[in-house]
Amino acid sequence: MKIYKINVFVIILAALFDVVTPIFTEIDGIYNETEARVLFELVAAVHNSDPQFSIRPKLIKHHHIRCDYLNSDCTFALFELPGSQIVVAIRGTRTMSQFFFETMSAFVPDTSFHGLGEINSYFSMTHGAVWAEIQKHLTHNNYSNHDVIFTGHSLGGSLAALSAFETVLTGIRETNQVKVVTLAEPRTGNMVFAKNFDRHDYRFWPRIDLPCDPRSRTGPYHHSTEIWYPDGMNETARYIVCNGSQGEELFCSDRVHVTVANLGKGISDHRKYFGKM
Repeated sequence: MKIYKINVFVIILAALFDVVTPIFTEIDGIYNETEARVLFELVAAVHNSDPQFSIRPKLIKHHHIRCDYLNSDCTFALFELPGSQIVVAIRGTRTMSQFFFETMSAFVPDTSFHGLGEINSYFSMTHGAVWAEIQKHLTHNNYSNHDVIFTGHSLGGSLAALSAFETVLTGIRETNQVKVVTLAEPRTGNMVFAKNFDRHDYRFWPRIDLPCDPRSRTGPYHHSTEIWYPDGMNETARYIVCNGSQGEELFCSDRVHVTVANLGKGISDHRKYFGKM
């Protein structure tokens, strides 16, 4: 897992069905920095017991769930936005013990995700813990017709992606009712998982087999699309859209590596978005 440069993954899980009126359409597949900043605030709010918003979402529920064998806390919140939209925002790793457990899972065999590829065993465990509560809200009569945006940071990014995929696979929402915007999402699954994830995206591009580790065909692999800010994330910062057409695109954030010498910068970049920790 490489976390050095700023990564924002924008995946629109949407297919064009004749029988369904599109909610998220092709225009939603274009990166919108204003939207990303709003979603960043919602993810940040999950970290805070008394968040201050520049927007005014309605908080539906704030959850703390014991999600692993160490009784680590997985935290997420659901917000209602105007236009009949729900945002599911999931925070990242909370404690050093959770981080250690998460890191050690790299040495444990991966877990099948609905037969669509293998995912990290820790992500599978924690997803199972939070999914039941997320599912309850998505199927509640008050929100069953709302379209859904999943977002999260780091571990929360992986859980957001898995929850979005689960939402579509279980038929809770049509694919054009679900959108995913994650920040600093690690490689959630292997290449097979990534490609199956992308095939539920109406903007699927063919991907060559070019993993970050060219010696591995079963190791962690990013699904598309990455928005990379190579020079920081201030108001006028440029960004590059890496659409996954070259698989793990080595000319984007993959070209930067964390070493002992730059570990502090790597951690800072992983935690800091739009100028805020």
